[in-house]
Amino acid sequence: MLSVPRGPRYTTGVSKDRLVLGGRFKLIRHLGGGGMAEVFLAEQVSLGRQVALKVLKRDLSAQPAMGERFRREAQLLSTVDHPSVVRVIDFETNKRDGTVLVLELAEGETLEKALRMGPFEPKRAIRILLQLAEGLAAVHERGIIHRDLKPQNIVIGAGPRGEQARLLDFGIARLMELDTDSGPAIPELPPGVDPFMSLPGQAVGTPAYVAPEQAMAQPVDPRTDVYAFGVVAFRMLAGRLPFEGPEARDYLEQHVREPPPPLDAVAPHVGPYPLLVKLVMSCLEKKAVNRPKDGAALVQALRGVLPADQLALSTQTRLVLNAVTTQTLTAVKDTATSFSQRGIQGVKTVGRYARKLDRQFKQSLVVTAALTLLVPAAWALIPPTTVERAETELREGHPAEALTTIDAVLADSKGNYPVLLSLRVGALHELGREEDARALIRQMPYQTLFPARPAVLEMLCEGYAASEVDAEVVEWLALVPPVLADEPLMAFAQEGPSARQWGALRYLDTAGRAKGLALPERYAASLQSKDCAVRARASVRLGELGDLDVIPALRELSETPKDGPEGQQKNCGQDEAGEAIRKLKRVK
Repeated sequence: MLSVPRGPRYTTGVSKDRLVLGGRFKLIRHLGGGGMAEVFLAEQVSLGRQVALKVLKRDLSAQPAMGERFRREAQLLSTVDHPSVVRVIDFETNKRDGTVLVLELAEGETLEKALRMGPFEPKRAIRILLQLAEGLAAVHERGIIHRDLKPQNIVIGAGPRGEQARLLDFGIARLMELDTDSGPAIPELPPGVDPFMSLPGQAVGTPAYVAPEQAMAQPVDPRTDVYAFGVVAFRMLAGRLPFEGPEARDYLEQHVREPPPPLDAVAPHVGPYPLLVKLVMSCLEKKAVNRPKDGAALVQALRGVLPADQLALSTQTRLVLNAVTTQTLTAVKDTATSFSQRGIQGVKTVGRYARKLDRQFKQSLVVTAALTLLVPAAWALIPPTTVERAETELREGHPAEALTTIDAVLADSKGNYPVLLSLRVGALHELGREEDARALIRQMPYQTLFPARPAVLEMLCEGYAASEVDAEVVEWLALVPPVLADEPLMAFAQEGPSARQWGALRYLDTAGRAKGLALPERYAASLQSKDCAVRARASVRLGELGDLDVIPALRELSETPKDGPEGQQKNCGQDEAGEAIRKLKRVK
């Protein structure tokens, strides 16, 4: 049998090297345990990947209706997919193995261990707290309450852009609660109960971190997690808890009755962050109604604590940053190439004048000129990245080659993964594989859209030109950050008549983002389109804009013969142009 700590009542029924859950998972070793469950390292046999198995203590698994409660709660937990939340992969309850939850293996150290080194520097604490708040927001949106938020249930590991905090055991405390009829009173706890361990059989989590309503066995809601979040934040910043216990019962009493000390009095170094102090203290309000209402409210508040350039990067922001960085590097390289060309010309000029100077001065000028040339030239000689190569192939009309370039590295790509996905969408679109392109966006909307690559924006503009009520296209265009999208969209809108130009113009106009764009001029240019629907809509819009200078362009269209097939007349915007002229003259 695997060595597992056992008390007089709580045991598990698993052993080392044993296949569990129908042979799908193989136990490797015991990782640890608490008051309610034991955790094992295991291998998912079919995929060969390591996972964590959380096994409820035997007596808890035997509780009436526990199986159905576990199934219902675990099924809900498995729907949460967020970088700040450790995912539930599988779950099962049976007589042989007991009640088992299969979790993604979270690598890193617990916040509890990190805090043994002392309080966090405020900026680092804010970054971690923002990530935790984002995780809370994701689960609160699903109607899930953690009930046992504490440093032991938070893992800090490496992420794509530095530290990444992740939450464990969402809702597990709910699975462990026994059915009780206790009223609104602090439960009786025997001396010696560990105040930092979750308590089975009670409507409380961990005494040192529970909210007053939880300590009183009253109904809980997301604000219960907000209180525990405040306790965690207080400890991260001050290096100590807001209350001193020391017994479990003492902590419960203090959470219910005693006011917490001011954070900035306990931790003077957070004084320069008054908004942070105010937020933490508001989380520790005794009455739930006075706290931030949920994780989303915490995220919003934390984003106001520091300037934007110092905030923790959310998953979506990281994708934007990755796109901006790639675009910036490309621009720098292009600029360097231009400078190198100028440097060559400069060296020639210097050489002509240097012939007339003494030897020592000649040498100094030549060295200066050479440095002017070589530094940017060396940058220009850096071979193109995969992203640059794929974008060049797309720009030059070779989407099949671009798709091959992207697919060759996509699986192993890390930092450029979102940009490559975005370019893949563009390549599929150029190849006429519209449904494949849309399917990729549906599967990973943020990763494909946030880099805001021109190839994807072109696809969306053409989709918007085809139908302004295409719900998918409208939603996707709204997802692309305006700070990245508006410049290329403005460039599209100022091109000659095309589906891309029309879609960009219409979207910027309808979205109220056409500031700086000469709308009458651009709509007048669209009157030259070969698409009759575009001509008609442009005419209507020109009538609405009220600019009299467009009347000659409208008149030219209105007087164009309505030549249709087999000698029949066909309206191709002429009627709408005539009506727009009449409308403008009435305004005049």
